[in-house]
Amino acid sequence: MLHLVGARRGHFLLESGHHGDLWLDLESLCLHPERIQPLAERLAQRLAALKVDIICGPLVKGAFVAFLVAAELGRRFCYTERSDRSNGDGLFPVGYRLPHPLRGLVQQERVAIVNDVINAGSAVARHF
Repeated sequence: MLHLVGARRGHFLLESGHHGDLWLDLESLCLHPERIQPLAERLAQRLAALKVDIICGPLVKGAFVAFLVAAELGRRFCYTERSDRSNGDGLFPVGYRLPHPLRGLVQQERVAIVNDVINAGSAVARHF
């Protein structure tokens, strides 16, 4: 996957508030969907056994991968939106929430949360 995106080494403050030494420029990941389609197909194959009803991804970047996986599985797709949830300690200052109209649609459903990259998990933490 690294050949699909730019990678930089150094010191980076991640969205979670944690620090890391690798930054992936994910904005270019979906410029050529045909290049990531095989990866989405492999992920869909792994998720198929879970018999999920809905594939969900964060609207900033990860939703594109989630959408490809949902299409591959023939499942419904939904997304979450970024929201501020500062708690004062500097960790996990950003959360992700389902838009209000989608909340009732996912209740009592099996949901798989898909993202482009997961570091600390702040974009895929449970916020339903």
